[in-house]
Amino acid sequence: MDINIKDLVNCKKELEAVLTYEELTPHFEKAMIDYRKKVQIPGFRKGKAPIQIVKKMYGDSIEYSALEDIANNTFKDYIIENKIQIVGMGSLADMDYKPKEKFTFKVEFETLPEIILNDYKGFELTKTNYVIDDSLAEEEIKKIKLKMATYEIDGQALDEEYMVTIDLQETDKSGNPIIGNVSKDLRVYLGDKYLEKEFKVALSNIRENEEKLIDTINPKGDSVKFKATAKKIEKIIYPELNEENLKKITGKDDVKNEEELFAFIKKEIQSQYDEISSSNLRDAALKELVKSNDVNVPDHYVNLILDDFYKDYKKRHAGHTHHKILDEEEFKKENKADAIFNAKWYLLKDKFIEQEKLEINDDDIKKFAEKNASMLNIPVDKLVEIYKANNELNSRLLSNKVLDMIIENATVNEVEEIKRPGERNEGNDLIS
Repeated sequence: MDINIKDLVNCKKELEAVLTYEELTPHFEKAMIDYRKKVQIPGFRKGKAPIQIVKKMYGDSIEYSALEDIANNTFKDYIIENKIQIVGMGSLADMDYKPKEKFTFKVEFETLPEIILNDYKGFELTKTNYVIDDSLAEEEIKKIKLKMATYEIDGQALDEEYMVTIDLQETDKSGNPIIGNVSKDLRVYLGDKYLEKEFKVALSNIRENEEKLIDTINPKGDSVKFKATAKKIEKIIYPELNEENLKKITGKDDVKNEEELFAFIKKEIQSQYDEISSSNLRDAALKELVKSNDVNVPDHYVNLILDDFYKDYKKRHAGHTHHKILDEEEFKKENKADAIFNAKWYLLKDKFIEQEKLEINDDDIKKFAEKNASMLNIPVDKLVEIYKANNELNSRLLSNKVLDMIIENATVNEVEEIKRPGERNEGNDLIS
């Protein structure tokens, strides 16, 4: 048997094998015996016909039918004997059989690339330290109070502290309703700083059952007209920030007044932005590692990642009808570059872990548990046991360990950015 391996593009290789008829004969004999067990030949019980009769009647077709199995088994045996790390499964690319002479076949397959990790030290990174402006905490407290508020029915919206329920009908230029372009029972908070000026002006001082015409601009920049009908007007009654409500908000017994609530909220927001800062710095380290260590990636890896991307995409958009859902082929085409990048990161990360002998130990898990125990209201020792059994979490902690080691060996330039109230966060809409 003659076998040759040829390099193709990227991580692809081609195995070409030539088997003589003598080498094929044992395979053919086994195929004849297997076929005999299931064939029914007149004059003989099923599976009891003489092998020579089976060979005479079906020999040629049995040989041809056995060729694919012979190729696959020969390929698998060669891969195992030579300890070649393949990715995915090989695929038959070509077969050529000359009866009584030889069988030639080709199998294309992918292997893991040989990765040489370049020096990861000395990257130039930028860390943004976020400074929380007091107005951000003040706005968050306002949102909290609004969520806890109660409402009293009123006949007119006398100031901004009202919730107005409206039907909103789009009209043409002449004021005639456009059929189908209507939204029912929209609740609008008049004090919402992100409420469009035209809506705020039109709804100010509006009375129950009163109609107002609104001229505004849609997100595409086109002029649009609406007729708003006030169906219900409610005065907002904010909760008293007593100890009971403060505990509901914070989960703490030691927050006793609004001043302490402000300090607590600001600290929580700062903690969230500190996490964002750390996450962004790790992302920058990850990108530098991939950029500095170009590596070929098997198509099989990329396709697996794209499959996961698409499953997540469909799950996130299940039931959405307000925008086009990409079909699988279109989605994968648009996201292939990201999948290749992720595949490179996974391969480089594994090489980094192997080279630097990194692992997650009990101290790493305990530190993470201590960070989350109070928020989850679970004792640290119990949380440690839960985390130890969470393979996905351990993988994430190990990834962070890789990135933290890169950051420790990088030049990190720090800049400050003041965070003030900006665009409304998703999930905190004050029109619903």
